Amino acid sequence: MHSRKLEELIVYLGKQPGVTNLGLTKLWKLIYFVDSQSLRELGESVTGSEFIKYEHGPVPSRGEKHLRRMTRSGEVTTTARDIGGKTLNEVKTTRDADLTVFSKVELELIDRVCSRYGRKTAKELSDLSHQEPSWHYAGLRDKLSPELMLYGAEEDADGL
Repeated sequence: MHSRKLEELIVYLGKQPGVTNLGLTKLWKLIYFVDSQSLRELGESVTGSEFIKYEHGPVPSRGEKHLRRMTRSGEVTTTARDIGGKTLNEVKTTRDADLTVFSKVELELIDRVCSRYGRKTAKELSDLSHQEPSWHYAGLRDKLSPELMLYGAEEDADGL
């Protein structure tokens, strides 16, 4: 079920009007923020993903695998385009998300995350993710601690 939720979240984010310039980096960060917020509020993540520390922030461990499958099936397209001298691998979805896989509370949480972060740039989201204790304390290409995901930058009043 969690793999299905990850894929439906990718589709939902790709069609979300409050999410602008959705590229791969931004997609992975939004999924991280959805899951970390869900851990804090609901006690479990929406997608069940484990996250890996990469230079530009956390990435769901099976995200690329699911994205490739969805691209092959035509559900998702990625197109390189120039935005202010930077290349954006823009993610678009070709169908609507099956929202029945999410609870009402999960959908409300996803929409709040989109409202809060959807208009930020990939760089801004990467910078925000670097303030998260779970990313900060992990080694490069190591899994992020789910326990530390419970404590976001906002809960770390003293700073890292």
